[in-house]
Amino acid sequence: MVEVKFENVTKRYDDGTVAVNKLNITVRDGEFLVLVGPSGCGKSTSLRMLAGLEDVTEGKIMIDGNVVNDLSPGARGVGMVFQSYALYPHMTIHENLSFGLRMEKGENRLPNEEIERRVKETAELLSLTEQLEKKPKELSGGQRQRVALGRAGIRRPKVLLMDEPLSNLDAELRNQMRTEIRRLHDQFGTTTVYVTHDQIEAMILADRIAIMDGGELQQHSAPLTAYNEPANDFVSGFLCKHIDEIVDTANRIFTER
Repeated sequence: MVEVKFENVTKRYDDGTVAVNKLNITVRDGEFLVLVGPSGCGKSTSLRMLAGLEDVTEGKIMIDGNVVNDLSPGARGVGMVFQSYALYPHMTIHENLSFGLRMEKGENRLPNEEIERRVKETAELLSLTEQLEKKPKELSGGQRQRVALGRAGIRRPKVLLMDEPLSNLDAELRNQMRTEIRRLHDQFGTTTVYVTHDQIEAMILADRIAIMDGGELQQHSAPLTAYNEPANDFVSGFLCKHIDEIVDTANRIFTER
């Protein structure tokens, strides 16, 4: 069981700016949680604290029942997909996928045969088998994002973190990748925390959404609960900015599932 908890988590910078204020969220085992809100609301800072890329000023973050505040990013058992693809341009797709596994030391190092098996399995799942010997520059934007997803997932992380991974894609590719990301989550069931400012993405992808504004949690619920029963005027206004598009797209995706 891999549960994630934020307990009264605060991030305060040296100049006194409070980016996140007393955040309390529990991400259930196998859940797809989306942190959503406008720019500057604290969602990416929350994700970075979970990843170990930002220090926690106050409170506790727990993964699988263990407090991880003082653990390095590599010791937390998380995989992360960033806004940029962050692929190694001089490596083939095969090498990009296997790099993290090959760099493991000691008892954590998998046998070469297992590394190869995981690369092939991941490539098949993401429709990248024909691209394994190519370099990133030879791939489309959607294919590169698939490689980034595969590289994060191939290590079998306890928790998968995604920070606006689709923001660099055009509208058509975003729609395709949303469906792909949700399909992969349903197949593997990895506890996932996903950051976006896009209400449509939040409504389509999430089991539950955590809506933030001004560094504070406004509502934490199932997407349709937040839509039908907004906790306050901010939630109502934020979710209804693109109401027609959200409802039409969500209904189509839910019907296809």
